[in-house]
Amino acid sequence: MRRIVLDMKGGLLAEAVVQSLSGCFPDFLIYRSPKPKETLALCRACRANVLVMEVIRQSVWMLSERLKLCQAVKQLGWVCKVLLLVDEDADELLAAEVRQAVKDQLVDNFIYASVSPTYLAGVIDTL
Repeated sequence: MRRIVLDMKGGLLAEAVVQSLSGCFPDFLIYRSPKPKETLALCRACRANVLVMEVIRQSVWMLSERLKLCQAVKQLGWVCKVLLLVDEDADELLAAEVRQAVKDQLVDNFIYASVSPTYLAGVIDTL
């Protein structure tokens, strides 16, 4: 079983991601973090294999905050891959910053919000 924690601002988008991940790969256990400040504890409690975080230019969802959380997750003592989700249509500059974070090896991978749920599930499966 792959344990995946989702930390996303948008409730509808997060629910759609949960539904599509569960439908694509039944061996995924999906946990949804209610708030970013609870994500690390949730990753620890479920011993997450993958953390998917939405990045936007607001408060606790900003890239700088996500990178701090990523570093904390990497310190948990087991491998937990981090995948950032960014809307490249809404903020091209932020999408470029997220891509650079992957190039700088600050996170494991990224994905655009515009991809299909099946593609997202496939990327998570390869992490």
